Order: sequence, then structure tokens, then C-alpha cells
Amino acid sequence: MLIKTNGQYIQDEQRIEKIAKTIKQRFVTYGFKRVYTSVFEKYDLYSQVRSSINQNEMIKVIDHLNQVLVMRPDVTLPVTRQLAKEYSSLPHELRYYYIEDVYRKPVEHLDKIETTQAGVEYFCESSPEADAEVIALAIHMLKDLGFQSVKIELGHAGFFNEIIQALDISKEEAEQLKQLIRAKNIAEMEPFLEQLQIESSVKAAVAKIPFLYGNPIDVCEKARQITFTEGMEEKIDYFIELFRILEMYGVAEHVVMDLGLINHMDYYSGVIFQGFVENIGMPALMGGRYNQLGDFFHADLPAIGFACKLNTLMLALAQMQEKPRKMIDAIIVYDEENKESAIKLATALRLKKYKVIVTTDHNLAKDERLAKYKFNMLNDSYMLEGSSEGSKPSSIEAFMQGLK
Repeated sequence: MLIKTNGQYIQDEQRIEKIAKTIKQRFVTYGFKRVYTSVFEKYDLYSQVRSSINQNEMIKVIDHLNQVLVMRPDVTLPVTRQLAKEYSSLPHELRYYYIEDVYRKPVEHLDKIETTQAGVEYFCESSPEADAEVIALAIHMLKDLGFQSVKIELGHAGFFNEIIQALDISKEEAEQLKQLIRAKNIAEMEPFLEQLQIESSVKAAVAKIPFLYGNPIDVCEKARQITFTEGMEEKIDYFIELFRILEMYGVAEHVVMDLGLINHMDYYSGVIFQGFVENIGMPALMGGRYNQLGDFFHADLPAIGFACKLNTLMLALAQMQEKPRKMIDAIIVYDEENKESAIKLATALRLKKYKVIVTTDHNLAKDERLAKYKFNMLNDSYMLEGSSEGSKPSSIEAFMQGLK
């Protein structure tokens, strides 16, 4: 087992404190007020209330009265319960943030039980303005921490629910379809849809959902072509307005749409999102709108929020501070008109055993640490960008001639 020295432990704690301070400063600029919750909660709170927490991950303890308690596995549920004691419905919007330790059974053997989590809970009626504000806050927070490559994937729980209700399929079939879409398992989804007793046009529409990913406006246009309920149309209109407001915040370039994003469908009721940064292969934050959570406490408390693990952010930042490493030799970014040229160049380079990425993702090409060379094949013209390492080739031909 990996044991940290006392010095390493202190260094990590100092890094966590620094991250927490930066996050707190950003939350405050959006008018959020800090809230605190108890470390111990009754097990019934989490066993009876539907939440995003897997019960098998909870740390259970017995108190002096032989009651089963859990060490705080999340913060959203206790905050909602506390609020429900004061209000049966929202008197006005309420903004809270937290930075607290949460406790869950580790997935990996060396993972810690205790992690520090930060997040916001914005209790308010559903609106594109409110949802956009929280998403903008998430992006600004990650930028404050120094991340250069920030991406928010945006989905909608209601869009998929509209499909399920229209299909009139069993609960088991709906669950299987959800898993196939979430995994983008096209190979198994097609035969699964084929055996359902639904119209062929509807089958074709559902089969396209995993492909509805990318620029929000483009995805909305494609999604509108497959809608078959008024509710689905309304969700698309909602997305378009949401994206328009994100443009006003100046953060739209960080947002992509993924209508196959259907995590925790039983918990979220509206917009769902997850954030990614460089150096970690998992979401840096997750959030969404959960308008029905207050129902378990007999209160009408619509809300949207997100949470992030500070330990995960610390690891990602630590890797950024290491000496930059070029993961690949060249990255080729292209538009539709130059697709063929881009593929031919990538093939030529790969035949010479060079590591190459060919992509339409302009954000990926902006990562200075990713590749030694970048080829921007856009607007029917080529522009070659070299890194600070070594000399800069004058053209693609010169670059190719220099290959050994």
C-alpha cells in the first residue's frame, strides 16, 4: 500500500486549501452563501430518498443509541432537508455553496474514503437564465484554477424521459435502452430496438440519439429532425435559449451538447452537465437540475447545482505543473472541405510510425502541450504551427522531407 510521508501529506493539504480558497472566491462573486452540514446523517435519509448516491458506497456507523448512521456521502441531500424544514415552497431564490469532506467506500484499493467536495445548490425555478448562470459559474471556477482546456458536456434528462414515455415500453426495457445509449453501444442497440413493437420511424429516431453530440446549435438542428413529441421540441427550444445566454457570458466555446448524456436519470429532472479538464480521464465536476428532490421532504424546492472533488482537481493541477510532455508528434485539425487532405497527411505520417491525431475539435488543437506540431487545415489553406521545441518547418512539404 502506498503510504504518504508527513511532508507529502502536508503539501497536499496546503494545495487543497489553496484550491478551496480560489473556488470560494468565485462562488462568492455569484452571490452564494456558505452552508454547513453534519458529518453524521441517519441512514434512513439516504436509504429512502432517491439520490445520486450508490448506497453500497456509504460508510455506516452505529451510534450510542444503536441507530445506523452514515458519514456524510454528499451535501445536496442534507441541505435540501434542512431547507424543507423551513419552507414548504420557495419564498424566493436561495443560493448556497459548501466546501466539506464527504465519505464513501473507495472504488480502487488505494483511494481515500475521505475526499473534500465543493459545490453549489441554487434553489430557484427552472429557467434558461438560472441554468446558464450555474454552468457559467462552473466554467469560470475551472478557469480560475488555471485549467486551459475546459469542456462542459450538456444533456437533458427530460428529453430522454419524453422518449421513454412515448415508446410505451417496460421498465426493464427502458433501463436497458438507457444503458445502451449511455455507453453509446450502437452494435447492441440496433437489434434491441428492432425487437420492440414500435414504429420504424421512432426506432430510427432513437438510434440517432448517441450521435447527437457536438456544437449545441448543430445538435439542436439535428435533434429537431427526429423529435416526435411536443415535449421534445420544447427541450430543444430550451437548449437554444440556454446556449444563447451562455454566449452572453462569453463561455459558449467551452460547451458541447450530448443528448446521450443520461446519468442519474432518476435523480435529475432537467439539464444535466459534466465538466472535463486536461490531465484527468474523468469528469472534474458533475451537476444538473433536480426539481423533485424536495418532494421527499414534502416541499416544492426546485434547484440546480454541481459538485467537484478537490482531490481530483489537485491531481490534475499537479500534472499541469510538471515539465510539459508532448504526447504525440502531430495533430491535424481540419474542416469538411479539407477532410480528404487531412486524412492523407495523417496516413503518410502514421506510415512513418509517427503518432498523429486527426480531428475537427479546434479546442483539442489549442492544447500547446499535446503535440510537437499542429497542422491547421482550414478554409482551404494550410497553416503549419511548430512548438517552441526545435525549429519551425516552413511548410508541410518541408516537414515531410524532414521526417526520418
